Amino acid sequence: MGASVTPGVDHVSFDGVPVTLPAEYRYLAYYKPRGILVSRKSQGGRKTIFQALGKRASGLHAVGRLDLDSEGLLLLTDDGALSEALLHPRTAILRRYRVWIRPAPDPETMRKLAEGTIVEGVHVAPVRVRQEPATGKSSVLLIDLGEGRKREVRALARAAGLHVGRLQRIRFGPIDLGSLRPGTIRVLQDHEVAALRRDAFRQSSSGATLR
Repeated sequence: MGASVTPGVDHVSFDGVPVTLPAEYRYLAYYKPRGILVSRKSQGGRKTIFQALGKRASGLHAVGRLDLDSEGLLLLTDDGALSEALLHPRTAILRRYRVWIRPAPDPETMRKLAEGTIVEGVHVAPVRVRQEPATGKSSVLLIDLGEGRKREVRALARAAGLHVGRLQRIRFGPIDLGSLRPGTIRVLQDHEVAALRRDAFRQSSSGATLR
């Protein structure tokens, strides 16, 4: 059993140093570019998002991850309780990805995508898959997931015989990537934070409901 602490009543110290909660939490939306790690420490000399953002990300952590070759929406916050709730499997927060793939999928390939595959020993399948108009030589899919297993979108595509040329997350829960450009950030508005909280802490006897 863990110890319970009542804010404003109990006093907590670590190695004799008082531990305090931030006066006000911060919530940022960030467009993670390709080729940057979502990590505190560099690996193989690769740049991390925290090195790229510098003081703007001081005290913040990433809500989940995007792999090195993926890009798009990443939330940053110092609100640990909200972050943990958003990432918990039972919450089933919607993640939407725009994926540029080859070859152009036929009906059988779309069926295989919908059926899913095994990731980390667990069968996973998309909530929804849609095809967008082709751009150049690539076809573009919108893939909705209700969880965030490691490289899940790429695993789904590979199982269906598709090659991913570009992968961009465009939505996390109620938050859209919008007009953010690679490497830029914006502060979430109060109504967006409230929507995240509703999705993260909702209770339903019938399970989580995706939007």
